[in-house]
Amino acid sequence: MAELQRFIWEWPSLVERLTALNPALGETVARSTRPIEAERRPDGRLLLVLGCWVPEDRADLSSGDAHAILERAFKQLMGEAIQLLVTDWPAGDGPPDQPPDPLAGLPDALREVGTSCGGALSRSFFAAAARRGIYFECQYPVLNYRLDFALPRQRIGVELGGWGWRAWTRPNAIERREREQALGYEGWTILWFTGEDVLHHLDRSIEEVARLLAQRRPSDGTSSRAPRHGRKGWPH
Repeated sequence: MAELQRFIWEWPSLVERLTALNPALGETVARSTRPIEAERRPDGRLLLVLGCWVPEDRADLSSGDAHAILERAFKQLMGEAIQLLVTDWPAGDGPPDQPPDPLAGLPDALREVGTSCGGALSRSFFAAAARRGIYFECQYPVLNYRLDFALPRQRIGVELGGWGWRAWTRPNAIERREREQALGYEGWTILWFTGEDVLHHLDRSIEEVARLLAQRRPSDGTSSRAPRHGRKGWPH
C-alpha cells in the first residue's frame, strides 16, 4: 500500500516528466491510465500496475514497442528497475480523461465510507460487496492493526495483499501469519485477496465473503449483512 500511495501522490508530476520525455506517450498515459497497484518484488524490482479505461490505449500500452518504451521511461524517471503492467480499469471502460468511478451508483452514505478505503481496487471491492448487501467498515482498528475491510459483528476481516502475492514468497509472510494468529485469538477470520483477484475475479471474491458470512449469521434471526453503523443514511 505504501508503494501505491507513493505513485498516486507523485502521479501528476511523473506524467508531466514523462510527457517531456515522450509527448505522444505521455499524453496517452495521462488521458487513460492511473496506478492501481505498486509493490516491491523479492528481487528488488518495483511492479507498477496501471489501470487503463480506454480500450484502444490499453491495447497499445500493454504490448509491443509502446510498452517497452514506457517501461524504460519509468525506469529512467524513478531511477530503479521497474516492471510495468497495463491492465483493465477496476470500474470498466470509459471515455478519455474520465476514469470510471468504482463507487458509482451507491448511496451517498456508502460513497462517503468507500472513498476512505483506499485506491480504485479497494473501492471496487467495497462497492461490489455493498451491492450484494455486505456493508464493510474500512481501515477498522483491531488490536494494533488496521483491517482493510471489516464486519465487526461477525468478526470477519478482508485484507488486499498486493498484486499477486500467491505467486512467490512475500517478504512479509511471517508478519502476515503473526497478524492472522493474533486476530484469530480474538475470534476474527481474515480473508486475503490479491489485486488480481479483485480485478479479474471480483464476483468470486465477494462470494467467498458471502459464504463465510452465511456461516456466522446471528442466532437471534437478525440480519448479519447490514450492521448498524450509526451513520445517517447508512442502510440498516
